[in-house]
Amino acid sequence: MPERKKTAKQPLMFRVLISAALAMFAVFCTVSIISAQNSIVEKKKELARIEENIEVLSAQNEELAELIASDDIGRYMEKLAVESGNYAYPDERRYYDTSRD
Repeated sequence: MPERKKTAKQPLMFRVLISAALAMFAVFCTVSIISAQNSIVEKKKELARIEENIEVLSAQNEELAELIASDDIGRYMEKLAVESGNYAYPDERRYYDTSRD
């Protein structure tokens, strides 16, 4: 009789271990799926930023191509001086908001 109890406990213990293993596997799969979904969302946001950057750079590229085609480098240098170098035309008045400083 003691043997019967021992064999009856072994399948029960085996079932418990299998159930625990399956539960852990299900949790692992769920976490993996959620992680993959988060990664997909991040990559889609990154793709949108890159596509926006491509549009901006394409517009700049077209502008530079038109400038090269027109052979008007003086206009380009004037534009750079006004936009980047903070130069102004002799008759131009510039007003700066100093209340934010």
